[in-house]
Amino acid sequence: MIYLIRHAQSIANINGRAASHASIDLTDYGHQQAESLAKQLPIADRIFISPFIRTLQTAQPIVQRDGVQPEVLEIQEFSYLSDARCQNTTLEERKPFVDAYWAQANPDYKDAEDAESFAEFYQRVMDFSGILSGLRDHYQVKNLMVFSHGQFLTLFKLIVFEHRALSTDLMHKFRDQMIHHSIKNAEFFIYS
Repeated sequence: MIYLIRHAQSIANINGRAASHASIDLTDYGHQQAESLAKQLPIADRIFISPFIRTLQTAQPIVQRDGVQPEVLEIQEFSYLSDARCQNTTLEERKPFVDAYWAQANPDYKDAEDAESFAEFYQRVMDFSGILSGLRDHYQVKNLMVFSHGQFLTLFKLIVFEHRALSTDLMHKFRDQMIHHSIKNAEFFIYS
């Protein structure tokens, strides 16, 4: 089976200051959630994580339990705001930048050179869905654990399960999902 798992609660999830998109640690509660996942999920034959530390920290109890070295793939969060501009800010402080970005609803817009357009994000998720599609038959009996992020997994669901194409409408749908039906920390689902 292929398990897609959102990272456990991070400092940024509780409005803490984030030095960079990639370096956000889990909270104490997040570490408890990660331990709980190791009790809920079956033995992992293979583990994918993003380059962001919070996915490694979430996977760590399973990595230790099963002795599997995680593989780093480009399945990180959608970094649509400049990392440099967001350094050492809270969610609340980033809110004006976030609102301005989503008000444009332009798939090709980039906030800065160190940010990603929605079109680039969409392509990353498409590329990963192709990888998983190729692995699906292999993981009917064995278990692949994928530790990723809420935004990445939300777009994955919209593309794979709802067959949504890149468009302004998809951006609106994605944003609505993130606000009203977000994937919770340490929540997981099975891709089959």
